[in-house]
Amino acid sequence: MAFRLLVAEKGGVRRFLLKDGGNLVGSLGDCDVRLTHPSVSRRHAIIWVDGDGARVDDLGSRNGTWIGGERIAKGRLSPDQPVLFGTVEVQLEEVSDGDIEPAVLFAGEEATPDIGQGGSRSGTTIATGLSDAFAFTALPGLAGRLAAGAGPDEMAQRTGEALFSTLPCLDVVVVAANGDEPEGTLFTAAREDPVTKDASPVTASDGGYKVTARFPSARMAAAYRPLVSASVSLIAAAKRKQGGPRTEPARVGSPPPLPAPPTVSPRVREVYESAARVALGDISVLILGESGTGKEVLARYLHGASAVSDGPFLCLNCAALPRDLLESELFGVERGVATGVDARPGKFELADHGTLFLDEIGDMALETQSRILRVLQSGEVFRLGGREVRSVRIRIIAATNRDIATMVAEGTFRSDLYHRIAGWVVHLPPLRERVEDIPNLAAFFLTREAERAGITVRGISRRALDALVAYSWPGNIRELETEMARAVLFLQDGELLDSVRLAATVLEASAGGDMEGTLAHVLEQAERVAILRALAATSGVTEAAQKLGISRATLYRRMKALGVSH
Repeated sequence: MAFRLLVAEKGGVRRFLLKDGGNLVGSLGDCDVRLTHPSVSRRHAIIWVDGDGARVDDLGSRNGTWIGGERIAKGRLSPDQPVLFGTVEVQLEEVSDGDIEPAVLFAGEEATPDIGQGGSRSGTTIATGLSDAFAFTALPGLAGRLAAGAGPDEMAQRTGEALFSTLPCLDVVVVAANGDEPEGTLFTAAREDPVTKDASPVTASDGGYKVTARFPSARMAAAYRPLVSASVSLIAAAKRKQGGPRTEPARVGSPPPLPAPPTVSPRVREVYESAARVALGDISVLILGESGTGKEVLARYLHGASAVSDGPFLCLNCAALPRDLLESELFGVERGVATGVDARPGKFELADHGTLFLDEIGDMALETQSRILRVLQSGEVFRLGGREVRSVRIRIIAATNRDIATMVAEGTFRSDLYHRIAGWVVHLPPLRERVEDIPNLAAFFLTREAERAGITVRGISRRALDALVAYSWPGNIRELETEMARAVLFLQDGELLDSVRLAATVLEASAGGDMEGTLAHVLEQAERVAILRALAATSGVTEAAQKLGISRATLYRRMKALGVSH
């Protein structure tokens, strides 16, 4: 157990972590607890922390140290009794070791990524978490492709994509050259809005191939340099294995980068890999999944990877409007269809030569479904109240959180429309089934919201991350995003997000309060959390099995049954 000192200030609460031994309190800049207030002396008091708790010694301050309304020279501190240094009131707070030990450290002046000894976890920092994502998720697949005889150009493209999708780099470029020949680009990818100030490149070369990755800071570049070097070695190994001179690579366009932060879930990565292929055709797409799982994000990715990526991308939530308004939004209206109504185009016209995303299409009335079907069949649209036909060429991407197959069977959704929109049907898993993405998602949303609030967050504590992983997130990614935005409001500049600042519902999950339902469901949840924690705390499945006290084969079998990937 550790202790913090809470100081109420305008706009929030400031927390000072007390170290073992003496902690100087005063107004000078070198004080451990600096209280810049006229009533606080330059060296006001010392707070002593040891195994028995905390006590305070006044250093002959001008305005005194007060406990329980009594001025004291020495006294013990307790969390239930405020202390006054002069007129500044502070409160002692007990805090668990898990809330002062960082599990995720953000890059910055006071947070250096630490990849530990031999690449193993030292705590679980953002550096090791993403390094492990490369080592345990991407590297086995790359090694498999190399063993299967993949050529150097294929390895260059696969390795570049692995670096870009698992590491926090701004961009990645893989090039090759034969002697004096000009360099040919084999792979390139960049974030949509990269931060280029102070960007630090890492370049590694081997066998005529060169990989360059730029990172937001020099410290991050140093942390990930070994992985960049290893990646170019894989490409060179493919060339040596193939033998002979390197043939000129096929210049193929790369799909857009995965949405930030890139997923490390094999299931979700498989979805996006398939989406990149489907986007090249012109078939309609139906995305299934619970609310908040990222259906619109996938739709935007499909549009960005398609041949109409330069065209418009329009969204319409079919559940947000009554039937009449929905149809006017879809098909548009002619002037005079009602008093005071001017002519305006609908979404079908506006999305011409682009993509129209119809969210929650399962909530649409049968009559509207019929009109949409006619537009999809004919490629023509009539505005409400109009007689002029307008030709449209669009791609439809639809989404729903309903069981649409059951709706078709029951007659509440037209089967002919279903077959029109279901050229490719894909299911996005809920966040509780892709727990491995929670650390990166939480870090991404937390840093983004902190930037909006004008503060810097140091990272996420181990206990807070345990709680985030244990919670089932019924609202999925959208709920996690909202929770990080709420938590930022209670953080001060430079603080670590600890469990104290998390919502009560999230905290209850880590204590078992989130486990409801049958005994089998409760046991399954507990087993899943235990396996995920063991995998996060060790360097591989073998070590995790030892930690859990089971065989490696048993652990693999339970991971498969519970949908846990590593």
